[in-house]
Amino acid sequence: MKQIFGTLVLAGLIFSVYGQEPIFKTPIYVFDGAAPMDVGFYGAPFAYDWNGDNKKDLIVGQLDMGMVRYFENVGEDNDPVFFGSTFLQANGATIQLPSG
Repeated sequence: MKQIFGTLVLAGLIFSVYGQEPIFKTPIYVFDGAAPMDVGFYGAPFAYDWNGDNKKDLIVGQLDMGMVRYFENVGEDNDPVFFGSTFLQANGATIQLPSG
């Protein structure tokens, strides 16, 4: 009987630790001009100095069409500003990966 009681207490402690509601912080939006950036479903952003100007740009893979967007940082490295995007190209052709 003692073993069952101990298990129930332990299960109660585990539930009280793992059964709490998650606490979400307020989201921080990245803007493209005046509007929040939107690249469709499942955007996968990566900050990288693509053009070698010592400011991190955004490279964003997107699920639909398998395209890779390039957002140039026209602001500062610690205060980025983005206005529009282009699709990345290699040898003059737009890079397109299998998607879906």
